[in-house]
Amino acid sequence: MTRRIIISKGNELLRVPYDCLMYVSSDGNYSNVVTVDGKSRLVSYQLGQIEDAINDQLGDDGMIFLRLGRSLIINTEFIHFIDVGRQQLILSDCKGSFHELTASKEVLAKLKAYVESLEKGNNGQTRR
Repeated sequence: MTRRIIISKGNELLRVPYDCLMYVSSDGNYSNVVTVDGKSRLVSYQLGQIEDAINDQLGDDGMIFLRLGRSLIINTEFIHFIDVGRQQLILSDCKGSFHELTASKEVLAKLKAYVESLEKGNNGQTRR
């Protein structure tokens, strides 16, 4: 059975399989939860609360989620393209789901280095 992230507040409950969650973006005191199917749901949780929920509910499985600055949590499994100079991050499942996001050059440079280090760790060398 797939593990899910559950966000529940007041009269609302959102259940998302963790491997279908692409990213979460901040919108003031709310957050947009975006899934692989392209659906976006505005929830009355701040980004930090969602980050805590991911860590509490998923344990080690939550390691695939990474907070980028103040306004974004991404599922690193969907990183498709990083352009530090253009401040562009593209998340894709290569099956039709495609999201273009922006982040600071500093955050994207760190993300790029992180992804490269993961690939080196998995393969002993950088993939090309």
